[in-house]
Amino acid sequence: MLFVNVILFSNFSQAATKLDGTFIATEQCPAYQSIKKKTNPGKITTKIDASYQTLAINKPDGDWLQLRFENASPSVRWVNINCGHLNSTSAIATRNANQSSCSIANQQDSYVLAVSWQPGFCEHANFKGNKPECTALDDGKIAINHLTLHGLWPNKKSCGINYGYCQPYKAMKLSDDTVASIAQWMPNFHFQTDFGSYQWKKHGSCQHRSDDEYFITATKLVEQADASPIGTYIKQRIGQSITVDDFKRYLTSQLGSKAAKRIQLSCAKGKYLQEVRIQLPRDFEQYPSFSEKLNAAPLARSFKGNCHSRIHVED
Repeated sequence: MLFVNVILFSNFSQAATKLDGTFIATEQCPAYQSIKKKTNPGKITTKIDASYQTLAINKPDGDWLQLRFENASPSVRWVNINCGHLNSTSAIATRNANQSSCSIANQQDSYVLAVSWQPGFCEHANFKGNKPECTALDDGKIAINHLTLHGLWPNKKSCGINYGYCQPYKAMKLSDDTVASIAQWMPNFHFQTDFGSYQWKKHGSCQHRSDDEYFITATKLVEQADASPIGTYIKQRIGQSITVDDFKRYLTSQLGSKAAKRIQLSCAKGKYLQEVRIQLPRDFEQYPSFSEKLNAAPLARSFKGNCHSRIHVED
């Protein structure tokens, strides 16, 4: 039963909708006291197949459920809705009714391939110690000296950055062979599949490929990007400071000015290279070469992105 009362919670900055139902966890996910601050006293997580009383959803079409954890203190926590199944017919219907065209699968008009420079991400991102691949990299247990996969994101121009979560209740089910083959390119898979599951539910659920095919396709694209002038330039300058203009000039000389305009950088604190976002056409698979894929894609907003004019490539 879904109540329409709008109520305010002290640890959440906006109105939430009261909800009466149950939530069956399908993943082990953190249970936050505060969504914004990501505080989790006692490091409480959901337990797979466990049932929890549902108290509220952060907004009618929201992504966070307020649940009761009987043995936790405090007992009321926020959990991402994609970590399980919400058993409330009215709530699901209300959420579906609030879905816009930005949450309908196979409406994309292009893709964005987000590739990470893992040392830059791990050194400077505020991931609050929950990235085991970063801990392993810091401890020297693994070495990552190539571009890695952040995500392959179906994109719909009219939705901006909000196209996603088309089938948020569709769990990711990857074969062992797929997990093993993509771990090199998505190193979180060496330790867990949490990050991949998040990417699947938010982005993969909006396109037609199966979960195995989606991630294999994405890793092949990362391999292409890593072998392209993008990866070459970055890997030849590990531990160095570079200018954004020099990087763009190099890519223009190697790929052409048209292709270079389909690339955008992303930096941590504006100073440390963290990610390269590459525009791709909707039908990217029909273009054999990497430069052909870029040439057929829509323009990126800017090459510089959120980076300063001079940036550092972490070792």
